[in-house]
Amino acid sequence: MADTVTNIQVKVRWESRDSSFSLTDTTGLSLTNSMYRRLSAIIPWPELNRTNTSATTTADQESVTWPAVKFLDVASVEMQDPNDNLNYITVVPARTEQEWSLSREEENSFPKIYKRGYDGTQNVIQFAPTPDTGSLIVRITGQLEPTEFTAGSDTTIFIGNTADDILAFMIAADIMDKRNQPARAKSLIGRAAELLSSIAGREITPAELKSEVESG
Repeated sequence: MADTVTNIQVKVRWESRDSSFSLTDTTGLSLTNSMYRRLSAIIPWPELNRTNTSATTTADQESVTWPAVKFLDVASVEMQDPNDNLNYITVVPARTEQEWSLSREEENSFPKIYKRGYDGTQNVIQFAPTPDTGSLIVRITGQLEPTEFTAGSDTTIFIGNTADDILAFMIAADIMDKRNQPARAKSLIGRAAELLSSIAGREITPAELKSEVESG
């Protein structure tokens, strides 16, 4: 339940059998943040689900500035219905470059597809056909990247203690793996996978979770 980095450090020290390992120095915070981001990306966490409505269209311009929000994954992009601004219409991602090119050639109207890009100065979301109506709200829903820890008093975003335990197991497993103690690392990953499976409602194998840790 929104545990602090310092409290997670206590668990990591116990599980790694290292009473002096620090999660609050520069190296420790870097490792903790890496594992935190990876745990957040493995399954969709309700705590990280957000909807952003800060972006709006400009008539006859295909690009809209992407909001200053760090999404790990975008679940949906919708645009305000120009005929009923209380409702939104889903705009789907372009499947191929050919589909994108053909849609861009269509007469300006309500968009059917979108594509994310960079215009040389900022991140943008582009729509095709080009929107013919301005001031339409673009509603983006997805999973946020968690805010980085900067101190031991910072807390996780998780609402359950189990998620904090999983994070501690993942960090300890990474430490054990780097210290050439594969048996201990395997045991910790197995415990993390078991707990994460209970939260996700599906099986997450130790091999699946270990690949996330090893890529860090």
